[in-house]
Amino acid sequence: MSRGIARGALRRKVIDAVRVTGSAALLLVAAGCDKPAPPPANDTMTVAPSLPSVPDSGVATVEMPWDSAAGPVFITSGPNASTASIVFPAVASDTEIESGRLDASPYIGTSFDLFSNGRLVGDGMVSAVVPLEAPEECSGWPLVQLSGVRDDSASRAWAVGLVRGRALAIPYDSISGLSSADSSRLAIDIARIASSVPGDTVAELRGLPYQVRRAYRFPVAPGVDGLIAEVWRTLNQEANPKQEHLLLVAERDSMTRGRFDIAYTERAAGGEETLESSEVMVIARFAPTHDVSVLLARYVGDGVIYGLLERTAGRRWRLRWTSPYVGC
Repeated sequence: MSRGIARGALRRKVIDAVRVTGSAALLLVAAGCDKPAPPPANDTMTVAPSLPSVPDSGVATVEMPWDSAAGPVFITSGPNASTASIVFPAVASDTEIESGRLDASPYIGTSFDLFSNGRLVGDGMVSAVVPLEAPEECSGWPLVQLSGVRDDSASRAWAVGLVRGRALAIPYDSISGLSSADSSRLAIDIARIASSVPGDTVAELRGLPYQVRRAYRFPVAPGVDGLIAEVWRTLNQEANPKQEHLLLVAERDSMTRGRFDIAYTERAAGGEETLESSEVMVIARFAPTHDVSVLLARYVGDGVIYGLLERTAGRRWRLRWTSPYVGC
């Protein structure tokens, strides 16, 4: 099977796997390989520079659904803390990425805030473009070298970088870091929410318990809590194993009497090779007047797609932007 056909088939599987239910709003970012954190001391938002043109690149671009207040590019952690992949949100989601046709050199000298696990852990400046050596059947975003990255464990673990001063990061609690009592209560809430999501089309999985893979709580607004969770159901049949992946966003406030209400859901079912695993990279506001957004990495097979979820109103989220698939 040729490189283009294989990757195109996987991309179609990913797109076909997405199922949006309810009047929600989610902003998902998938592509690369990374994680999250908070804001800089300076809250001033600067005007985003335009994406540099790539003469005769052959790479399709479209009017960006990406939030330009977040900056024209972002970076994700590479093979080490001082090497990063640079992601171009203006590239159309159905484009086959060839790093050599994207010019990262205009971003030499650009500084990025580095985030991990809901907090700001450092900063770095692009100092050079690094040649990307990848197998012919694989694709990837251009690599850049960072200078100024602190040599400590927190900085080495950074997941995503946004142009300096663009992100007002929102701290969050992971279910894995809660006390056992709080973790159990939250898991019960999540299982209740997941069981109430409409569109359950996999008959073999009905009645099976949901397993919480990841879950995060975060403040959305005064008096409003948000929840983003990834849950799974699995039927281990040797000949034909079945799996289901459910991504959900929920909110609670004084009107919901302490219960989380569904704000966004996305369901996918299939085999291990086509099901994705979503990871929060950062939860933030990209301008003082903007609502909350979540940048996600969605891992599919041996590759990744980035996505951006955004809140549009109370208990309403949408998927605003997705990147092209990169990987093997």
